[in-house]
Amino acid sequence: MEFNKLQYLLKVADIGNFTKAAEDLYMTQPALSHLISKLEREEGIKIFDRSSNPITLTYEGEFYIETARQILALNNQLQQDLADITSGKKGRLTIGIPPARAAFMLPQFLPEYARRYPDIQLYTVEHNSRQLREDVQRGDVDFAILPVLQGFENFDKINLYEEELFLVAKTGSLPEESCLHLPNGESVIRLECLRNEPFILLKHGHGMRYALDVLFDYNGYKPKIVMETTNNETALGLAAAGMGLAVVPFMTVEPLRNVLPIKAYKISEAGMKWTVAAILRLNACLSVHTRDCIDLMREIFKSQASGR
Repeated sequence: MEFNKLQYLLKVADIGNFTKAAEDLYMTQPALSHLISKLEREEGIKIFDRSSNPITLTYEGEFYIETARQILALNNQLQQDLADITSGKKGRLTIGIPPARAAFMLPQFLPEYARRYPDIQLYTVEHNSRQLREDVQRGDVDFAILPVLQGFENFDKINLYEEELFLVAKTGSLPEESCLHLPNGESVIRLECLRNEPFILLKHGHGMRYALDVLFDYNGYKPKIVMETTNNETALGLAAAGMGLAVVPFMTVEPLRNVLPIKAYKISEAGMKWTVAAILRLNACLSVHTRDCIDLMREIFKSQASGR
């Protein structure tokens, strides 16, 4: 559609005079009159009653001009919206995230995100790690937030933060000689002292289980497993009840550290950590608002690197 012709029409309709309208449009009166006459022939109607002074709209012309105003307004809004989307001011973003991580991260992230980007529609899809990888591949989510361990070779990854893993036991259930006390008050567990201790682990297929299988294999023994579960919160709760030991990430232990009767131990003096990342399809073209979202997450959660 030639929107400039509609703009010429509106100028004549608003002024009621071809000569003055032509001056405002920086064109000659004959050229403007010819253009509108041609448009009237193409549409098969008379838009202007030229017998009056100033010229007026015909009945058909009133309808045509009102519709032209709406079309131009919609086009202007469309151009503005496209410009806002391109610049990252407007858009829609869908993030995949495991339920437990959503409970930890979203309350810290969403209020600031909504304040900074009020015109971005943000949705979340909460699934387990395996399902989220499928969601990313299908394009159901723009990216997923997951710890990176194995099975991500066919994805692009943008690291968000490092998260520490802790061994958790019911307060007082482990003897003092099973840990090393650091000057800052933290305790490091001696893994070799846990050969006969019962463990509550996540089932195979979870990233945490893979990490722990590697850890126990490195230390030369298999843990005594008394229970397998599908989420870290259950493992933590069972550990607090004295059923066994659990290894859980910072996001699980931190909210309950002072609520449950638990003691959290570092797994090494440097801390055992995994990388939490934004998982994307290979060679994905990121929108401005997707990049802004990931950058904001990195900004908010960068302190997680210390496990505090």
